[in-house]
Amino acid sequence: MKEMLSFGGGVNSVAMTILLVEEGWRGPIVFADTGGEHPETYCYLRYFDEWLQPSGLSITWLRPGSQYHRKGRDCPLEEYCQRYAIFPLLSVRWCTVEWKRKPLEAWRIAHRLDTTLLGICASEPRRIRDDPMVRYPLYERDITRPECRRIIQRAGLDVPIKSGCFFCPGQNLGEWRRLYFDHPELYERAAQLEDAASERHGKNATLDSRGVSLREHARRRWQGQSEMDLSQWLPCICNL
Repeated sequence: MKEMLSFGGGVNSVAMTILLVEEGWRGPIVFADTGGEHPETYCYLRYFDEWLQPSGLSITWLRPGSQYHRKGRDCPLEEYCQRYAIFPLLSVRWCTVEWKRKPLEAWRIAHRLDTTLLGICASEPRRIRDDPMVRYPLYERDITRPECRRIIQRAGLDVPIKSGCFFCPGQNLGEWRRLYFDHPELYERAAQLEDAASERHGKNATLDSRGVSLREHARRRWQGQSEMDLSQWLPCICNL
């Protein structure tokens, strides 16, 4: 059976790749790029590519605008959202379908491969699809996310951050905070997507599921703070 590996650059897909490569698996490893991944993910892909090279493998990138993208979806995801004043929704996940799943499927068919390997682990049974063209090596072996981290560490590699777009609505407050401090220009671009969508629809459109805008989160929590202020919690040492 001819297989391809769908590589996302996160913990699960990295662990799955390490596991299979160490067992002798050799096949195409394909990354569908939305054009809006976190900078750390792009850096990790180059880092992991070096680990693959001694095995004669490398990562194939499907960049926005490739022949495998549908007409109208042949630009970076962020550009598409700007054009139509919209942003991704967790309830629908059209972004994943159009910028990840469909380009990867088109690539698989064009290269006459039978199966796509997906890095969904035993901790995520709800994500398993009944599809004869898809296999889940981590799930099949009952490998959980903590074990995925151990597989990466045993290989002598750094554990990657959670993969996804910098404006993904699936991020928690800690991840938005990190984006605000580490990549303020990306945080601003995500806030601009909210602004445009709110203006177009005439209501408060937010990437945060609780209905709080990124600008409001920044104002409430992070503006003017470069580090956590513990002075109000810690007594002066002279009073101890």
